Amino acid sequence: MTEVLVGIDAGTSGVKVTAFTPDGTLLHKEQRPASVSHPALDRAELDLNLYWESICDALRSTCTRFPGIVGVGIAATTPTTILFDKNLNPLGNGILYMDNRASGALQEVENIYGGRGAYFHRMGNRLSVSTCAAVNIKWVQQNEPERWNRTSHTGYLNSFITGRLTGQAAVDFTTASYSGLYPLADCSTDWDSGLLEHFGLDKGKMLPLIAAGEMVGRVKAEAAACTGLPEGTPVAAGSADTAAAAFALGQKESGDTFESAGTSGVVTFVLDRPRFNTAFMNRRHIIDGRWLAHGAMSMSGGSLFWAISNVWPELKSVENLEKEAAKSPPGSNGILFLPYLAGERSPVWNPDACGNWFGLTRNSRREDMIRAIFEASAYAMRQLMDEAERSWKWRPSALVGVGGGVKSRLWNSIKADTLNVEYTPSNNSDAAALGAALMGGTAAELFRGTADPSIPQMSKGLPPVTPNTGNIEIYSKMYQIYSSLYPRLESSMRTLAGLRRRQE
Repeated sequence: MTEVLVGIDAGTSGVKVTAFTPDGTLLHKEQRPASVSHPALDRAELDLNLYWESICDALRSTCTRFPGIVGVGIAATTPTTILFDKNLNPLGNGILYMDNRASGALQEVENIYGGRGAYFHRMGNRLSVSTCAAVNIKWVQQNEPERWNRTSHTGYLNSFITGRLTGQAAVDFTTASYSGLYPLADCSTDWDSGLLEHFGLDKGKMLPLIAAGEMVGRVKAEAAACTGLPEGTPVAAGSADTAAAAFALGQKESGDTFESAGTSGVVTFVLDRPRFNTAFMNRRHIIDGRWLAHGAMSMSGGSLFWAISNVWPELKSVENLEKEAAKSPPGSNGILFLPYLAGERSPVWNPDACGNWFGLTRNSRREDMIRAIFEASAYAMRQLMDEAERSWKWRPSALVGVGGGVKSRLWNSIKADTLNVEYTPSNNSDAAALGAALMGGTAAELFRGTADPSIPQMSKGLPPVTPNTGNIEIYSKMYQIYSSLYPRLESSMRTLAGLRRRQE
């Protein structure tokens, strides 16, 4: 019987369940949609019970085909803050990374540390709702005391999934890196007691910290009946999805760089020392002695889905958007788009940032506006590349792309031309899922830990896209204008956000 590893890729737009052989060959994939709710302008939540139903449905379809499942791992969107009762059932919805309800609590945290610079020096991350999930807990403490009084443990999305599968839950180091309760450079194996005290958190409400590839438990009978997984199957703690992708790609040396092109666009740089930069979201790698610096853009791919849903529903798909965009020349006939539809993380770090088309005239066409959305993420990526070069004195000459977004040939060529790098899209959009499955393999002891050299790496697959030298100049000129827009609009964006909040 063929041994099979299952990877659960738990994202914001959907859940993916994949089956791989231990050598990394994809056997099967099931996908189910997920729905993010926005009960208020600054809220973004995940209905966890519905999400679990989607996971079970996808697992059942997979497990009926493959009886030889020996390990399970998880890659999850992070941070998704979840409060649990004593039975590891969620108390309400999960609070997603794009949720800004707790942004007001950031000032209180800043005061505790004596400034944002001091916080960064201590934690290795800047102070934001995306890198300090503890402010969500503080918000619940202050605004929903009844919910907090019922809380037995706090955790995250992979904690929730392992809890349902095994009855045991933990937090891995890649996820803890965005908790606000774990200093990155220390490489500690436990939560920081002083930080817990700052947030009024009892150690007893914290799930244990373990390595991403460590077994958190085995599939219990109830979960086996629901999912079809064999009872007793080892389940790894899992990790953040982008860290899982880095693991699958074999990205482990300083200077290794790749992009995850999905709802969020994330450019990841591997560091061999904790030399952190405030422009990036920083975390421990799955591999010991390595760190990851993520330039995370909240809505680079999400802007395309927004355009379909809210602006041109008649186009129905990203593929149709791409066909329209291809009618417009590089530079979109002078139109730029700021993709800050959910505030923004890297590179501007402002929950009040908002989207904008700039440069519209009476001659502007739909295809120009659409192409500008594709180009916006490439300009934002160039900002991150420039910052990386300033910080670490090296600039990648090549970039690997993974995720659903690399299916767009137009988008790949825009990135190659704008960044002036060789862009290699993977023909496998399941990097995070493979990373999750390989962590399941370490939990099942098929591999000797996550640094085992026998762990397979995902093939790049598709031929690289080389820059078109004829487009570099126009993209460079448009990039300079793009980079100047946010600083000039920042004050107006904050004022407008304040008006919106008062109108709610």
